[in-house]
Amino acid sequence: MTVYSTPPDLPDMADLSQPTLVDLAPEQGDGDNITDWCLEEFRAHYRDETITKDDIWEYLYGVMHAPDWRERYRFDLQRNLPRVPFAPDFEAFRRAGRKLMDLHINYETVPEWELTCLVDDKPDEGASDPDAYRIAPHKKMRWGKDETDKSEDRSVFMVNDRCRLVDIPPEAHEYTVSGRSPLEWAIDSLRWKLDKPSQIDHDPNGWRAWADEPFNLIRHLRRLVYISVETARTVKSLPPSLVDSKRDPL
Repeated sequence: MTVYSTPPDLPDMADLSQPTLVDLAPEQGDGDNITDWCLEEFRAHYRDETITKDDIWEYLYGVMHAPDWRERYRFDLQRNLPRVPFAPDFEAFRRAGRKLMDLHINYETVPEWELTCLVDDKPDEGASDPDAYRIAPHKKMRWGKDETDKSEDRSVFMVNDRCRLVDIPPEAHEYTVSGRSPLEWAIDSLRWKLDKPSQIDHDPNGWRAWADEPFNLIRHLRRLVYISVETARTVKSLPPSLVDSKRDPL
């Protein structure tokens, strides 16, 4: 059985008088995004009056990372609001959703993945001069190169010509947002950009988090790897979200 975020026969997607999972027009101030109708539906289906709106919100976040759900509705998600199933194991998705929310919301304070930082080919934990950790002017961070065939080596992350992070695990590339891993987003967003109208250079080294302590950029990149790996592992641990899913054992 599937609960729809909007009824499938709803003629006007802007008609907020119909029952929905989330409040599409919340009032100002703090409040619940999960509707009372949604809470009643979940409690009735799972026969559990202790389920809360926070539980449902965490469950939804978990389900939306489920591989079988994302595959089934990959085309629908491009044009409709998501369809949410009553997964066989509510608690598994609630726990996973809680963990994923903690990872993604607290990305600035999660633990650092233990990557080796090399500066001038020597292990370094912040003892070098500040420029060793800064993004070079008008250059982007990049992946390393395989020494044998010069192909891209994604186990190595080049911050600049002097500084690199090594031993990045393959799992760090499995979790993507809009087709890019967190490290790929870092390459694209943390770079020098020239604003043509004003001719002002936007220097990523001036970001508050590492302007005064450049090694914080290394810590930030390590945290991105931690988030990526832990997200990938959590997603792999999820049971099927759809009753008729056929999924190979992990």
